Amino acid sequence: MPNFLHTLNKATQKFNTQKPSQTRFKRNLIQIFLGGIGGFFFSAFIYLEHYFDSYSPIFPSFFVIFALLIYLHISRLGAFVYGAVVGLLWFYWIAFSLRFFDLSFLIPLSWIGIALVYGILFLFFAYFKNSFFRILTLSLASFIQPFDFNWFIPEITLVESYFFASKINLFLLLTTLAIFSFFVRKKYHKTSFLLLIIGILITLVNAPSSTQTLSTLKIQTTHTQVPQELRWKPQTLKTIQAQNFALIDEAINQKNNIVILPETAFPTILNQEENLMQLLRAKSHQITIISGGIHKKDNRYFNSAFIFQQGEVQIIDKIILVPFGETIPLPKFLARFIDDFFFQGSGGFDLPKDSLPQSIQVEGEEFRIAICYEATREEFFKDSPKNLIAISNNAWFYPSIESTLQKLLMQYFSNLYQTTIYHSSNYSPDFTLHPLVSKTLRLAFR
Repeated sequence: MPNFLHTLNKATQKFNTQKPSQTRFKRNLIQIFLGGIGGFFFSAFIYLEHYFDSYSPIFPSFFVIFALLIYLHISRLGAFVYGAVVGLLWFYWIAFSLRFFDLSFLIPLSWIGIALVYGILFLFFAYFKNSFFRILTLSLASFIQPFDFNWFIPEITLVESYFFASKINLFLLLTTLAIFSFFVRKKYHKTSFLLLIIGILITLVNAPSSTQTLSTLKIQTTHTQVPQELRWKPQTLKTIQAQNFALIDEAINQKNNIVILPETAFPTILNQEENLMQLLRAKSHQITIISGGIHKKDNRYFNSAFIFQQGEVQIIDKIILVPFGETIPLPKFLARFIDDFFFQGSGGFDLPKDSLPQSIQVEGEEFRIAICYEATREEFFKDSPKNLIAISNNAWFYPSIESTLQKLLMQYFSNLYQTTIYHSSNYSPDFTLHPLVSKTLRLAFR
C-alpha cells in the first residue's frame, strides 16, 4: 500500500526533482490513466453483482478502497476522466430507450452527454486538492441530482462490501484513507497502517442492528419476458393476458396470499377494459392481485398499480416519473418541443394530485406501493415502512446493467430503512430483499 501511494503521489504532484524531459503531456497522460482506473474501480461493484452469482465481499471492499485513494490524489484532469468513466459505466444504458423511438443514431451523442455531465461533476468534487473538500463533496454527492435523477449515490459502492452502506460510513472511510495517506507521505509507515486498521474497524462496526420482522403472508413475486417492441402491439395483448392469468393461477394453486405482476403487466388502459377488470375482480376473491396498467381519468393518463382484493379495486398512480422517460424535466415550451420533435408527441404520463406515497392493507399487514423508479427514491422509505411492493418494466434497457444497479439501490434503501422489498419485473429477475447489517457483523454473529 505505501508503494502504491508513493507512486500515486509521484504521478499527481510536481516535485522539484522532476526530470526536465518529463513533459506536461506525459503527466496528463498519467492522470488520464489514473482517472480511468479509478473510475473502473469505483464502478466494479455493479459488474461483480451483474456477472457473478457469488463472490467474496473482499473484492468490492478492496475495489472501493483503491478507488477512493485515487480520488483523493488525482488532479482536476484525472478527476474529469474519473467522473466520465463512472458516468458511462453506471449509466450508459440510459440511451438504450432511444431505440424504441427510431433515434438509435443519438445513442453515441447521449453517451458523450453522460460522460460530460459526470466528468464535470467530479471535476467540481476534486477542484481543490484539499482532502477535506474532496471528502465532503463526495460524501454529499447524492444530494446533487441532475434533472431530478437520483441514481448516483456514491455510498452504494459499499452495499456488497464488508462496510455498511451509508453516508457517514463513506465519510469515515474517506477520512481514514486521507489520514493514512498523510502519514505515508511523512514516511510514518507503521503509524499509518495502525491508523488505517483502526479507521477501517470503526467503519466496519458502524452498522445498525436489524429490527425487521418478516411478513407472515405468502407473497409471490413474478417476472415476465415481453420485449418492449412487442408490449404495446394489439396482436400480442391476448397472449400477454393469458401469461398473466397463468401466473395468477399458479400463485393461487400454491396458496399464496398476494401475487405481484410487473409494471404495465397489462399494457392497456386497464380501467376501461370492463371484461378484464371483471375477471381480475373475480380472481381477487382467492388472492390479492397487484398489477401494473395504464389508468385513464379525465382525459389524463397515469402509470398505475391496480390492487384487486376481495372483488374490489384500488388504483395507485405513480407520483415520481422517470426524467426523460416518462416526463421531460424542462420548461414547458422546451419540453413540448422535444416531445413533438423527438418522441412523436407521446407525451409521457401525467402526475396525480396526491403526491404522497400510498400503502395498502392486506390481511392486517401494511405494504407501501412503488412503481419502478419510485422504489429507488428516498421519499418512499423516509417513514421506514416495514414492507414495500415494487413493480418494474426493465425491457426499455435490456440488455444492460440497469436492473442490477436498480437492485443495488433497492438493497441500499432496504438496509438503511429496515424495509423488506418485494419486486416483480418484466425482463429482469424478480426478488425479495431483506434488510441486512454489514457483512462483517453478520459473519461475526451468525
